[in-house]
Amino acid sequence: MSVETILPQIGIGQNPTPTSAPISQPLPFIPRMPTKLPLQPPYLKFALETIFKTYGEILEIRANSSLYRKGQAFVTFANLEDATKALKEAHGFVLFGKPIMCQYARFDSYLTVVSEGKSLDEYKTEFKKEKEKRDQEFKMLSATRKPISTPAVPSFSYVNVGGSVVALNVPNKILFLQQLPADVTQKELENLFNPFSGFVEVRTIPGKHDIAFVEYEDEMFATNAKNSIGAEFLLRPDQPKSSLSYARR
Repeated sequence: MSVETILPQIGIGQNPTPTSAPISQPLPFIPRMPTKLPLQPPYLKFALETIFKTYGEILEIRANSSLYRKGQAFVTFANLEDATKALKEAHGFVLFGKPIMCQYARFDSYLTVVSEGKSLDEYKTEFKKEKEKRDQEFKMLSATRKPISTPAVPSFSYVNVGGSVVALNVPNKILFLQQLPADVTQKELENLFNPFSGFVEVRTIPGKHDIAFVEYEDEMFATNAKNSIGAEFLLRPDQPKSSLSYARR
């Protein structure tokens, strides 16, 4: 059974556009990230979890050193619906100044293999053979074809606020904060947003102190907080204004 039917896996890597092939095919879901990332793997995993947990239950995030050097990572969701939603909606999300590119994973995650009762050692051997075959085919193809330019990132109907991360003015239970003071604390943000009904949590991203996410129980509570605080607000009297919008969905 393919990964999509048990543990849908998405990845983060170098492919420029999401696949349009049927999801019954074992295809990679790979967001593209900057090849020179400002965060080391442990912090990168936290940043990815902060973004992708909004789409559903995450079973595993793989962003080890070898994947990190390629600007890649893989995210395994508990069900296909959540993975598909993440693939469609997170594609183009700007992280560390560059858009994430998303596809379904080409191969099953180890969690999928184990859940199906298959031999992990046999799967790894099979995977290695397939990888060697693909690498050889790629070398042969590269030797015969002419160089082509990298496809442009497809356009999206979103507003880039502050040039850091993408946000849309579409109602969402998660709010997106930008242009925060560099030394802002989670406690400061909680003090601002917690008084509003339905508050769930504030989520910050290590290494990106100027942005944060605030989650409420539903869109109604989030909208109430957003309208009360305003699109621009002063967190501190002696600091420039910060911006508040709905997170992209």
